[in-house]
Amino acid sequence: MTLRKLVHLFVLRSIRGEKFLTLLSILGVALGIGLFIGVKIASDRAIAAFEAGIKGVNQYATHEVFDISGIDFDEKVYRDIRAVEEESFPLLRVNAFVPQLRESVDIHGVYTVTAARALPADVQGGLDIERFMRTPNGIVITRQFAARHGLAKGAPLKALVYDRAYDLQIADILDSASVAANTVIMDLGNYQDLFGKVGVLSRVDLATDEATAERLREQLPSHLTIERKEELVRNQKSLLASFRYNLQFVSFIAILVGIFLLYNTIFISVVKRRTEIGILRGLGADRKTIVMIFTIQGVLLGLIGSALGILLGQAVAYFSVMAVERTISTMYGTLSISDYFITAGDALRALGLGLLVSLIASAVPSFESARIRPNESSREGTFESKYKRHQHLFFLAGIILILLGGIASYIDYALTPFEFPYLAYLGILLIIVGFTFTSPFYLTLILRVIRRPAEKLFKATATITIGDMQGNIYRFSVALMSVAISSALIVSLLTLIFSFKNSLTSWMARNVSADLYIKPASCTSNFCFYPLSDDVVSLVKSFPEVSGVDRFRTLQVTLFGRRVVAGFGDVAVQRRHSPTNYFGIEEQGRFKDLQEQQQVAVSNYLSIKYGLKSGDLIEIPTPKGPQRFVVNETFSSYSTTSGFIYMDRKWLRTYWGLDDTSQMGVYLREGTDVNAFAQKLRERLASRFSLEIMNSRELREKVLAIFDRSFAITYAIELISIVVSLIGVVNTLLALVLERKRDISILRYLGGDWEQIQCILIFAAGIVGAAGALLGTLMGPLMSIIFIHVINKISFGWEIHFGVPYLWLTLILLIVLATTLLAGLFPSRVARKIDPKRFISFE
Repeated sequence: MTLRKLVHLFVLRSIRGEKFLTLLSILGVALGIGLFIGVKIASDRAIAAFEAGIKGVNQYATHEVFDISGIDFDEKVYRDIRAVEEESFPLLRVNAFVPQLRESVDIHGVYTVTAARALPADVQGGLDIERFMRTPNGIVITRQFAARHGLAKGAPLKALVYDRAYDLQIADILDSASVAANTVIMDLGNYQDLFGKVGVLSRVDLATDEATAERLREQLPSHLTIERKEELVRNQKSLLASFRYNLQFVSFIAILVGIFLLYNTIFISVVKRRTEIGILRGLGADRKTIVMIFTIQGVLLGLIGSALGILLGQAVAYFSVMAVERTISTMYGTLSISDYFITAGDALRALGLGLLVSLIASAVPSFESARIRPNESSREGTFESKYKRHQHLFFLAGIILILLGGIASYIDYALTPFEFPYLAYLGILLIIVGFTFTSPFYLTLILRVIRRPAEKLFKATATITIGDMQGNIYRFSVALMSVAISSALIVSLLTLIFSFKNSLTSWMARNVSADLYIKPASCTSNFCFYPLSDDVVSLVKSFPEVSGVDRFRTLQVTLFGRRVVAGFGDVAVQRRHSPTNYFGIEEQGRFKDLQEQQQVAVSNYLSIKYGLKSGDLIEIPTPKGPQRFVVNETFSSYSTTSGFIYMDRKWLRTYWGLDDTSQMGVYLREGTDVNAFAQKLRERLASRFSLEIMNSRELREKVLAIFDRSFAITYAIELISIVVSLIGVVNTLLALVLERKRDISILRYLGGDWEQIQCILIFAAGIVGAAGALLGTLMGPLMSIIFIHVINKISFGWEIHFGVPYLWLTLILLIVLATTLLAGLFPSRVARKIDPKRFISFE
């Protein structure tokens, strides 16, 4: 008999005969794959959006000239650059916020003629260049942006730019896929006049070779640098790498639940066809043929599930993009992701992952099927009985794997051999596999412990249920692990979120000490890089209620070849008004050191990444040449993951030649009504400036709201994991019903009614759910410790104090248990449709 015929008899007939069981398996795989691919799409598109922003309007540019501090510079240098490289494109750039659309845009002021030459010919011909240049507030938006918001040529658009509101007009719409969707283009001259930026540039893009770039490096002033676009993109990707990989790893754990589900389906097929396999082996079929049959079944189910997962992934991608966009815009910089569609390449990767998952899931049952001998065709139960003898061996192997997982994670914690926490990721996977190996012994132990009390309470129902589970310990262990992994994921992530939120709340209570905080309304990130107008600072200082203003300035600096955020605060003001500054440097002596000595404080991320500690020297490039600073202190910074340096404003004036302000904290005189003064300040400034003015309570609430939005995608991952684990329980019980039709019929003839059979199935589901949740509560804290103290430490450097949300975890696990019990209802309905006469007459 050919393999094709055998596949038809064993695989296709099985799929047609057990449609619902097959559907459950496919759905489980689809949810796991859909979640993973959706999250991957979101993170990949974020990288693409950053890359498009760096490349700008001129996609042919290879290099970029910019100020080492990320600020605008004198445009006179452009003449010198152009003398060396003709293909140079000056521009001004600013992030703006459009309130009516609730979206940030990236405004580029460009030399229209030179920029138009860089666009494809068909795009150039479609633009009304003359109208664009003659409209003082005219802008060009992309086709994607116009379509998303229903905008047309000639429509007005109000934007918050720097610290003011401006009325813009859409002069034309650009149809070019190479330009980032949220890019808004203005003529450079119009930009400078409208926004008051005459005589400055943000950067100069170059289409040149490395030799010419090197010549320019030698001629540029010390505060300007030239970098390859590729290098800038690479650095930007590295900023997002930790966020990206952590998110994908958590979603990958949901796929593991799908693997258990698919494994269970193939396992059941092998057990149910034990007799047929024995007969086939007796007729001369070799082991390779048997393995191929069940592997094909697993691959077929996996590929169908992956195809469905691609469709689900498209929906997941849409919501993931929104969550990722908000988080990255807050933590790293303004970002707009317009493309969330799955490409052919994404679909192929999803199918490839589904193929790998199905091969892993079907490997063990397929090879086990090949070990069935012809004489086993009349011996039921041999499949389970073989493995019962090895329970202790599996348990020992599981303990060893759990220990190896702990050791791998500790090596990452103590030594940090890699830039990313690869060993910690491996440690979590080893722990999950280790608990999987221990689950049969664990379930056997649970059944022994509960047997007597259960029989006293539930009589024959408990006896039959526990006896049946003991006879199918490995099958029920698979269902138990589906619940356990989902429960562990819930426990670990909820613990991480709870611990993080408590640590953040405690940090803000200690360090957010000013009465009011002011920043430009156009700034949607934690840090603002565009300064406030000097008039804003002067007006705020002029109020008699104000006792002090901490002027804060953010710049970008280079440390060990990487771009990091540097903040400059007024330490003298902080010393007078607060025992700690905004970043938690508590000792008054150290305040003084920061002000009077050339010292800095660095975030824990930089301390961990580069091994920095108090007393170490670091070198920071400045417009007046490289300067050495002594590390005074390390501190927790929850505002960014790219690293943060804090120093006194004295050094901003000394080495950067700046004395402006991007954000400020306002301290009021004792007895002043903070809310009343805030309203008075808003009314005074509203006519001229667009500012965000918040008191300390409002700032804390806003930070926590952003925190909750940032973890929205994590809650979705937990929900999908729960659904997949419930499918696993239904799958196991339904398979038990289909396999034990004769046993159920005998129970009916012995006097058992349908309610008793339903109780047996619900009782089995309850044991699986409770035992799985209990195992998850053992596994979850281990995972959360690794997430908090290893992965978080290496990836972000945030200070998170471990805490357990006992109430929330209890409620969630009770919900998991309740839904698991409900999962036993459907198989009981299937059992009710069994005709006892048919099977008893057969016997």
